[in-house]
Amino acid sequence: MSRFDRVILAVVLGLGLTVGALSVASATLGPTVDSMTAAEALDGTSVNTQIGITFTEPMSIKSVEQNFHIRPAVQGDFTWTGNELFYIPRRSLKYSTSYTVSIGSRAQGRSNRHLSRAFRGTFTTQKEHLLFLGSEGAERGHLVLASIGGKRTIVGNGEVTDFSLSVDRSLAVYVRRGAAGERPDELWLLSLADGSTQRIFRRADWTMSQPHFSPDGRLLVFLATNVLLCQKYYGCYRDRTGPVVYLFDLRSRKAYAFSAGSDVPLTNFIDFSPAGQIAYTDLGSALTLANPNGTHLLHIPDRGNSLEFAGFDRTGAKAAFVGQTPDSSGGDILIYTGGKYVDVSRGVYDSSVPAFSSSGKEVAYAAYRGELGIEPVYGINIYDFSSRRTYHLTAEREWSDWSPECSGDGQYIAFIRSQPQEAMYMGSGEIWVVKTDGTDARPLGVVGSNPQWV
Repeated sequence: MSRFDRVILAVVLGLGLTVGALSVASATLGPTVDSMTAAEALDGTSVNTQIGITFTEPMSIKSVEQNFHIRPAVQGDFTWTGNELFYIPRRSLKYSTSYTVSIGSRAQGRSNRHLSRAFRGTFTTQKEHLLFLGSEGAERGHLVLASIGGKRTIVGNGEVTDFSLSVDRSLAVYVRRGAAGERPDELWLLSLADGSTQRIFRRADWTMSQPHFSPDGRLLVFLATNVLLCQKYYGCYRDRTGPVVYLFDLRSRKAYAFSAGSDVPLTNFIDFSPAGQIAYTDLGSALTLANPNGTHLLHIPDRGNSLEFAGFDRTGAKAAFVGQTPDSSGGDILIYTGGKYVDVSRGVYDSSVPAFSSSGKEVAYAAYRGELGIEPVYGINIYDFSSRRTYHLTAEREWSDWSPECSGDGQYIAFIRSQPQEAMYMGSGEIWVVKTDGTDARPLGVVGSNPQWV
C-alpha cells in the first residue's frame, strides 16, 4: 500500500469514527431546535406573524410551553402540529423592534430527555408602511407602498379596481381589468415580501369585486356579476342585477359559487369573519354568517334599523355597523357585541366608516364637525370601550377627514383628507397619518383610497 493510499484510508476511518461519535452523542444528548420561522414582509418580519419552532423529535408540550419566552413580552397562544410549535401573538407586534425567542434547556422531549442546548433566536419587525390604491398621475390604478417617512413604491401592475390583505399582511389579493375594454375580470396575488405577482383567476365576461382571504389563507371570497345562471324552469340567463358570492380555492385553483341553503345572499358587502365564516349582507338581517359550505347560518338582527356592515374586530367579538336608528337624527356607529347593539357615536349628528384598533378596545370613525357653506365637514373620533369616552383626533374646519385605519401596533391612524365633500363620495383623497394621541399629524404627499397598514 502506497503512502497516498494509507493517508486516504486514515481519512475515511477518521470520518467514520466522527460520524459514529456524533450519532451516539445525538442519541445521548437529546432533542434540539431544528429551525425558527416567521413571516417576512417588506423590510423585516411581519408585525402580524406567527412564530414557528421545529424540533428534531416529538416534545413534551407542557415542558416546552413552560420554558418558552419572548422578549419584549407578547401575550399569545400555543398550537402544535407534529414536532412544530406555533406561538400566535394576541395582538400585533411593534414595528421596527427586535424580538428574542428563547426555549430553556429544561424543556423535554417525550423520551424525557432535556434539550441538548437552550435555544435563542432573534428577528426584527418591519417598519410602518401603508398599501393603498393610487388615484393620480403615474400611480393611478396601481397599488402603492408608502412609508410614514414619505418614500413610496408602485407594486404589482395597473388597472387595479379593488384589493385586500391576508391576515398576516404578507399577501394582497387584487382585482384588475383584463384586455382593453374588458371588465375587472382578473384576480391576482401580490407578495409583500418580494414584490412578486401572479394571476390566479380570469373570467373575461365577469365583473369581480371585494376579494378577501379566509383567516387560514386557503380560500378567497369575492363578488361576481354578469354570471351565467341556469335554472330548471327559467333556463340560462346572465344576472346583471345582483352579485353572486364566489369562493376560490387557492390550492386547487378552482372557483365555485357559494350556496347558503334556503337563504339567498342578496349582498353588497362580503368578507370572512375571524372565525372563518363567510359574512354577507342580505335583505333579512344586518349581517348573515355561514360556513363556507353554506351550513350553520347565523343572522345578526337589524332590529328595525337601516344598518350597513363595516367590519369585525380582530377576534370577532365585535361587529361594526353604520346606520339610522329609531332614536337618532343621523347615521350612528353601532357595535354589535354580546348579543346587543352599543351606540358609540350617540350625540353626533352624522358618522361613518368605523375601524377597530388591533386590540379591539377602541374604534375610530369619521364624525360630523360642522359645515363649510352647505358642505358638511368631518373629523376623526376615537371611542374607548373601557372608559366609554370619545376623543376628537382631528378638527380641521376646511377639510374633511374620513376612512380611518388603525396601525397594528396602536401607534398611528391613517386617514384620508379631502375638500368637503365631493372627493369623499368619490372615494379618494390625500392620505395622512396621525398618532393616536392626536400629535404628529402629517401628509404622505400621495392621493389614493383604501389605505391599509402592512
